[in-house]
Amino acid sequence: MADRLRRATDADSDALAGLIARSARALQADDYPTDVLDIAIGTAFGLDRQLIDDGTYFLIERDDRPVACGGWSFRAKAYGGDGHGDTLHRAIAGRDAAKVRAFFVDPEFARQGLGSRILAACEAAAADAGFTHAEMVATPAGERLYSRRGWQAERRYAETLPGGLLLPVIRMTKRLQGPSGEI
Repeated sequence: MADRLRRATDADSDALAGLIARSARALQADDYPTDVLDIAIGTAFGLDRQLIDDGTYFLIERDDRPVACGGWSFRAKAYGGDGHGDTLHRAIAGRDAAKVRAFFVDPEFARQGLGSRILAACEAAAADAGFTHAEMVATPAGERLYSRRGWQAERRYAETLPGGLLLPVIRMTKRLQGPSGEI
């Protein structure tokens, strides 16, 4: 069966939460110690149902199961799962940056272009919504993908997780192309 890119729905929530945990543990292990990953999964690396509700979270299915996910947002929140950060304030298209967020790939399907495919869908959707630029908070593993796709590292810093553990991240930005058509 061919891969299928589609918008995530509430029915996908449990499968996506499992995908996020598997992805983070396997693909972030070279960049973060286990104790940091244990805290980050569910907070900084968690499913944000607001993205699903907003219709801005995508997934790729293979054989009827999600194998990659990622989204964009017109809200102020830069990263994190449910209950983590500001979900109320809306960005203004043409002035503020769209937020590209929450990219995870099943380790079994890593490095097959799935993240790039979802990234292109997010960039196109944000541009179609009138956003001229986007930003994200990337992990070191994510930076490797995003920099190959024209994103620029702006600032390296560490977010403080619950319990005081530090999560090194990179703020990245990109100018978006004009409207491209529906996904």
